[in-house]
Amino acid sequence: MRSRLTLYIVIAVVVVLAVVGVAVAVAGAGSTANLPAISASDLLAKMAQAKGSVTSVSGEISWKNNLFGEVTSADMAQLPAQSPLLASGSGRVWISEDGARVESQGSGGDQVAGIDKAARQAWTYDSSTNTAKVWKLTGDLPEQPQTPVPSPSMMTPATITVFLEQFAPYARVDVAGQGTVAGRAVYLLRMTPTATDTALGAVQASIDGATMLPLRLEVFAASGGPAVLESGFDSISYDPIDPSLFAFSPPAGAKVDTKSYDAAELQRKLEAKTGAAQDKGGAQADKAGSEAEHKALARTALLTIPDAQKLVDFQLASAQGYAARPFQWGYVFLDGLPVNAAGNPLFDLAKMGLGQAAGDAAAADAPQMGPVSVLLYGKGFGSIVLAQTKTTPELEKQLKQLPALVGAQTLNGAPVRSLTTALGGVCIWQQGGTTLVAAGMVPAADLQAFVQSVK
Repeated sequence: MRSRLTLYIVIAVVVVLAVVGVAVAVAGAGSTANLPAISASDLLAKMAQAKGSVTSVSGEISWKNNLFGEVTSADMAQLPAQSPLLASGSGRVWISEDGARVESQGSGGDQVAGIDKAARQAWTYDSSTNTAKVWKLTGDLPEQPQTPVPSPSMMTPATITVFLEQFAPYARVDVAGQGTVAGRAVYLLRMTPTATDTALGAVQASIDGATMLPLRLEVFAASGGPAVLESGFDSISYDPIDPSLFAFSPPAGAKVDTKSYDAAELQRKLEAKTGAAQDKGGAQADKAGSEAEHKALARTALLTIPDAQKLVDFQLASAQGYAARPFQWGYVFLDGLPVNAAGNPLFDLAKMGLGQAAGDAAAADAPQMGPVSVLLYGKGFGSIVLAQTKTTPELEKQLKQLPALVGAQTLNGAPVRSLTTALGGVCIWQQGGTTLVAAGMVPAADLQAFVQSVK
């Protein structure tokens, strides 16, 4: 299973770089609103305190993706035609306490997805193939103790200010102005990285001045120009939604694949995994008692390259003669979990800091894989991550299944497969029985120079 982590890293980086623009939404052009002046800390606090106050949201949505420039679906043939990694699109969304429904239109055909809480099922429908998938939950879960959650009243401007001060070395957050989105007066909340060596220019969200909901988002590249990614509402309503809208009614002739899951059985499987994790790491959790001891143990997880080398069964490569981004620290993952220099898995820290159940759940859900080394160079949004793992037949097979990536270069005679975007990139190559992945939200020339230095 170790080979899957490398591909997961590639996918995760690409998704972070590309799909972040589909999650929240764009500060729009539009007339300046007449909202009261507000600071970033006050706005963030109001957003936290307003969470849950709106019970229904619906409207028309659209998104634009200029991340890959002239890249075509032929270049990325193995990605779905409607993938947000490739295309722009539009649709409608309905969300309430009774469920959710999203309809999207694009070159690959219309798609619909929904969650029906009353029927305890989720479903998807693809018009291009006239096929649907339905996931049903049956039975009842045993009653669980209520987990304490932070109260919205705790999210005051003062506490938000403390957070922003801690975040300040990496980015500046401020209210850049006001505007109008979907007919609503909005605040423009902007995050600008402090790093001068990142490809990310800024992320700007439009916040409804009345409901405090994010309505749109723009992601800008440091190179300038219009937004590389943008997404959000073109029209919006907070009126109640008829629960029948979330029910699934397959069109005539549709092929429906239905799977049922028993809630009690799922709970038993989770408890079994949790029990196994407790047996594996429970003893270590009792060794530390104070917060100082917890922090001291946590610091041992930040490894030097020689320490990381002792924990892996392959020869580590690292950047040689590369001064642009100094080495910061390394991690090594064994069985999918980071370990400290002594080889102790860090889910023990989760037990000490977050409680026994939280640590056990994290360990139970972790996939069995490793060892994998991750080295970090640089700081903040200008950092580059170098991940390495032993090349296996399974990993070789998965690499061959990757879509044709944009750009190519040679490293010590070996081909480097690379994906470069306006917001950063990913490079994958192999050397000496090891597969390496370098990724970062940095200019393409910076990433290429880094890859060339790795030996």
